[in-house]
Amino acid sequence: MTIIRLFGISRSCSLLAGASLLVIAPVAASARNAEDGDRGGAEAEGNAIVVTGYKIGQGETRAVAVLGRDDIDERPFGADITQSLNKVPGLQVTTGDARGGSFSFEFAMRGLNKEQVGFTLDGIPTGDARFNGGSPPQRFIESSNVQRITVSQSAGDLGAPSRFALGGFVDFTTDDPSLTRSATLEAGYGSYDFWRSYFRVDSGEIAPGLSAYASYSRQENDIWTGPDSRHSRREHAEFKVVKTFDDGSFIKGRFSWNDQQDNDFNIISLAEFRADPRSDQATDALTGIPATDVNYGGALGGTRQDLMAYLNMGWRIGDKALFTLNPYYQTLRGESYRYQDRARRLTGSDPYAVTGYNANGGAIRPALVTARDGNVVGGPADMRITPRDRDRYGATAELKLENLIAGNTIRVGGWWEGGTSTEERRFYRIIDPASSIAYDRSQLNYAEYQRWTRIETTMLYAQDAIEIVPDLLRVDAGFNWLNVNYKARSPLEYAARLDFSQHSAINPKLGFKLTPARRVEIYGGYAKNFAGIPEDAFLGSTAVINPNSLDPIQSENFDFGLRYTTGNLAFSVQAYSVDLKNNIGIVPTGTTSVEPDEIVRGNVATRAVNILGQRTRGIEMTGLGQFGPVDFYASYAYQDARHDDPAMGSAERAELAAVGVIGGARVRNIPRHSAYAEIGVRPVEGARIQANLRYVGNRVGGHIIANGTYAEVGVEKIPSYAIAGASATYTLADVGPFQGLTLQFNVDNLFDKAYIGSVSSSTATQPEFALPAITLDRYFLGSPRTYTLSLRAKL
Repeated sequence: MTIIRLFGISRSCSLLAGASLLVIAPVAASARNAEDGDRGGAEAEGNAIVVTGYKIGQGETRAVAVLGRDDIDERPFGADITQSLNKVPGLQVTTGDARGGSFSFEFAMRGLNKEQVGFTLDGIPTGDARFNGGSPPQRFIESSNVQRITVSQSAGDLGAPSRFALGGFVDFTTDDPSLTRSATLEAGYGSYDFWRSYFRVDSGEIAPGLSAYASYSRQENDIWTGPDSRHSRREHAEFKVVKTFDDGSFIKGRFSWNDQQDNDFNIISLAEFRADPRSDQATDALTGIPATDVNYGGALGGTRQDLMAYLNMGWRIGDKALFTLNPYYQTLRGESYRYQDRARRLTGSDPYAVTGYNANGGAIRPALVTARDGNVVGGPADMRITPRDRDRYGATAELKLENLIAGNTIRVGGWWEGGTSTEERRFYRIIDPASSIAYDRSQLNYAEYQRWTRIETTMLYAQDAIEIVPDLLRVDAGFNWLNVNYKARSPLEYAARLDFSQHSAINPKLGFKLTPARRVEIYGGYAKNFAGIPEDAFLGSTAVINPNSLDPIQSENFDFGLRYTTGNLAFSVQAYSVDLKNNIGIVPTGTTSVEPDEIVRGNVATRAVNILGQRTRGIEMTGLGQFGPVDFYASYAYQDARHDDPAMGSAERAELAAVGVIGGARVRNIPRHSAYAEIGVRPVEGARIQANLRYVGNRVGGHIIANGTYAEVGVEKIPSYAIAGASATYTLADVGPFQGLTLQFNVDNLFDKAYIGSVSSSTATQPEFALPAITLDRYFLGSPRTYTLSLRAKL
C-alpha cells in the first residue's frame, strides 16, 4: 500500500496524461528487449529488435500464433492475461472491466466458445473455463510472470491434454526464475479506484542449476456500473523452483494460489442498452423493496479460492531421447450468490428431506412453502447461495525420440485425469430486507439440489514427424484415443446413480509443411477431435441422463495456410474449416410456462440431448514488422459460423428451438469480420508510445424463440464497434538503487465508445419471454474509457 501511495496520482492527472498522449502521436507498442533469456522470442541486434517468424508459427505444420512478453506488457501490468489474446485473428476475449472480469469473461475461437477450447498452463490442463464451477485459466496466472502465450487456432497439438480442444488450444508459459538475484516491484493506480501492488523475489542461482522465485499481488477496484455497491478484490501468490542438470534433464515445480471476491456485471437486453448504454440495470443502493432489490448489485457476485500445484520433469536418455512426466493437482472452493424477491422453506425441519422416489426415479420431497410480497418494504426475501467445490488431479507423460531413425521425431505419450465436482443450491432467509442483505448461515431453509460428479479421462497418443525431404517437406502423422468414465448423482432430484463410459475412435492428426523457398512456408492439416459429454450436462441438469441417448461431442478440422518471413517482416494467411458434431444442450423437460427469473440453467427440470452441431469457415491474416524505430502489427479474420440446418418440422429442429437456436442461423457473438491493428514508435532510447484499434463487426446476439410454443421468430443483431487504445512507456536502466524503472500509462477505449461487449453464455439457451417485445437480458456492456498508470522497478 505504501508503494501505491508513493506513486499515486489523482484522476485529474490521469486525464492530463491522456490528453498528452493525443498530442504526442497516435502510435503503438513496439517489441521489448529480451530479458533473462527468451522474454518474447525476438532477436536483439544492438538497440534494434529483429522480427522473427515465431509469432506466426514458423516451422509448424498447423496454424499457430505466439504472443511474447512484449505483447503481454502492452496491457496494464497485472491485467487479465486473456485480454492479450485479442490480437490473434479468430479470437475474441471480453470482460466487463478493462482490466478483467469473472462472470463477464467470454471467449471465442473460430466459432467455438470457452467450453470448447483447451487451456493449458506450462502444458498442464486448467480444465473447463466455465465461470460457475469451472476453472478459467486466468485464476492460476499472474500476468507479470508469463513469458509467452502459444495459440493453436487449429485442431490443437497432438498431445494437448484437454477434452475441450475441439478446435484449438491456448498454452500459457510461465517465466523460469532468473539466475541473478533480484527483486521486482510493481504498482498500479487508475480509474474506478483501481490499485494494485505486486512483489517478486528471484533467488538467483542457489546451487548449480537451482533457482526459484516467489511473488504476491493484490488488486482492487470498483465495478464501474455500480461503484457504491460493487467491488472486486483479488489476491494471488505464486512460487516456482527450477533445477537443471548438465545433461539437459530438468525438474520444475510451480504452485499458485488465488483468492477472489467480486460483484460482477449484470446482463441486459438490447432495448435497455439503447435506452441507457452506460447502465447494466443493477441498482446501486438497497431500497428495502424486494421487487426492486432483486437487481441490487451488492447481492450479485461470488467468492472463490483456487489452488494449483504441478511438476514439469524431464529426463534425458542418451542424446536422442527425452522422457517427461507432469503430475498436477488443483482445487476450487467457491460460491455465487443472488438476491431472491421471495422466501422459500421446505416443510419440516430438514431442508434436505427426501421422503421417497416415484416410479420414474424422481425425488419426492415435502411441500415447498413460498412467501412473496415483493412491493412492500421489508417483504420476505432470500439469499440464494450456490457453493461449488472441485478437485482435479492427474498427470501427462511422453517419450520423445529424435533421429533414432534418421529424419524422424517420434512422440508417444498419454494423459490421465480424475476429479470430483459438487454443486449445491441453498436458500437462506434475509434477516431484515428493509435494511440490509444480511442472512444467517445457520438457518438454512431449503436446499434445492445437491449434485456430485466424478469424471476420469484417459488419453493415449503417438506421432511421427518425418523430414521426407530435409528443409523442403515435413509430414506429421499421428493419432490419439480417449476414454472417459462418468459418475454422477443428485439424491435430492433422482434416485439413479450414473456410472458409464464413452470412448473415441482413433482420431487422426495429420499435417505438412512445405518450404519451396527460403522465406516461404506452405502448411496444412486435418484432425478429428473428441470431447465426450461436458461436465455441465451433469451439474447443470435436474434430470437423469440416459447414457444411451447421448453421443459424444466431436469435431473435424481442416487448415491450409502460407507464411512469409524476413528479418524484419512476417506475414501469414490461412483458411480453415471447423465442423462441430453432436453438440449437447440442456433443455426443459416440457413447455410449461414458469416465471422468467426461474428459467435459469438448472433451476427447472431439464434434460441433456444432442442438438446437432455447427460449422465455421474462415480466413485469417496476420502481418507484423519493424522498420527502424517504428513497428506494426495487424490481423484480420473472416468467420462464417452457422448452426446445422435440419428440415422444418423435424425433431432435430425442435430440439434446437428448445435450446434457443434457429437452425441455419449464425452462431451468437461471432462476427463475420473482425480486425486488430497497432503501430508503435520509439522516439528516444527507453521510450515507447503506441496506439491500437480493434474492430468487431455486427453479430447475432440472440435467436428469438417463442416461449411455450418454441416457434422460430428471428434473430436479433447487435451493432459493430471499433475501440481505440493508447499507451506510453518509459524505461530507465538505472535509477538510484533500481536496476530498471518503467512507467507505463494506458488508456483503454480512448474515445469512450459505448458498445455491447459480448453475448452472455448464461442465457444462451433460453427462449424469449415477452414477445412481441424482445426483453430477455442477453448482453454484457463493454467497458468505458479507463486510465491505468503502472510502475515496475527492479532491485
